[in-house]
Amino acid sequence: MRLLGMRFALCGSRRAEDLALILERQGAIPLLRPTLQTVPVEAKVLVAQLRRFAREGADWLIVTTGMGLEEIYRKAQALGVWEGVHEKLREVKIAARGYKAERVLRQLGLRALVRDADGTVDGLIRALSPYPLAGQRVVVQLYGQPEPRLVRFLVERGARVEEFLPYRHLPAPEPELARLLEEILTHEVDAVVFTSGPQVEHFLDYARKRGQLDVLRNAFQEVWALAIGRVTALALEEAGIRAWRPQRERIGALVTEFAAFKESLAVRRQV
Repeated sequence: MRLLGMRFALCGSRRAEDLALILERQGAIPLLRPTLQTVPVEAKVLVAQLRRFAREGADWLIVTTGMGLEEIYRKAQALGVWEGVHEKLREVKIAARGYKAERVLRQLGLRALVRDADGTVDGLIRALSPYPLAGQRVVVQLYGQPEPRLVRFLVERGARVEEFLPYRHLPAPEPELARLLEEILTHEVDAVVFTSGPQVEHFLDYARKRGQLDVLRNAFQEVWALAIGRVTALALEEAGIRAWRPQRERIGALVTEFAAFKESLAVRRQV
C-alpha cells in the first residue's frame, strides 16, 4: 500500500465517499474537510426559469458544470416539465465547459456544438468567438457563483443573456475552515485534495481574512496540495501554492497516479 498511513483532507463533499474508499484501499486515512457548502437557489426563481425555457427555449445554452445540468434535470423532473425542457434542449445550440458537463449532456442524449479545449471559461470564450451571437438569446448555466468574464463577453457580442444559477457555493462554517487551516499549519495532514476552484477560493479567502495566507503558503511546502483538473490547480498556483495534479481528471486517477508518483520519488531518493 503505497500511501500507507498518509492523512488526506478532502475539501469536496460531492463524491467524497468514493474518493475516501479509493484512498483507504491504498492504506491512506481520508478526512472529510469540506471548504464550501452548496445550497439551492430560491425555488420559485428556478421554477419560473424552467417553465419559461420549456415554453420558449433559447438560441444557445452554455453549460458550465455537469453538476448544474444534473440539478436542472432533477428539478425539471420534479416539476413535470422535463419533457418540454428536453425538447427545447434538442433544438438549441449547446456550448459546454469541461468533460463533466459533456458527460452529463451525453447521458441526457444531447451533444455540444462547442467545447472548450482546456476546461476553463477562457477556453470556452475562445471556442465561442467564431460564432455570431448578436441578437441571440443565450441561457448560461452557472456553477455556484457569477462568471462576469463569460457574461461580459456575451453581452459585448450583442447576445441577450439569461443567467441560470440552480445552486450557490458558500463558504463552509467557520469552525470547519479553522480546523482544516490548523491541521495544515501543524502538519497534522499530509495532503489536501481540492476538486474544484471554488473549494480553493473559499479556503484561501478564509486564510487571507485571518492574516495567515503567507504562513499557509509556507505550510504547503511540506503538505501536498492535490488538485483535480487544470482550473483547480491554477487557483492554487495563482496564490503561490505548488499544486500536484493527475494527467487524467478523475478521482481514481488522482489516487493511483499520486501513489505511483510517491513511489518513484522514494526510489529516486534512495539512489
